[in-house]
Amino acid sequence: MAKKKEKNEAEIKLKKFFTSKKGKGLRRCVRCGTTKGVIRKYGLNICRRCLREIGESLGFYKHQ
Repeated sequence: MAKKKEKNEAEIKLKKFFTSKKGKGLRRCVRCGTTKGVIRKYGLNICRRCLREIGESLGFYKHQ
């Protein structure tokens, strides 16, 4: 019985490890929902593709 209990505890630890609530994968673009290339600076939370589309309306401009 003790071995079975140990196995269950190990399985619980593994489940907790793989279902963590941290990291880049949880940060999503507010506009399109993708997790790739999210810009968090200034609290934007917008991916780089959406920033290129709506950047001028937010006050960003292309520096030459």
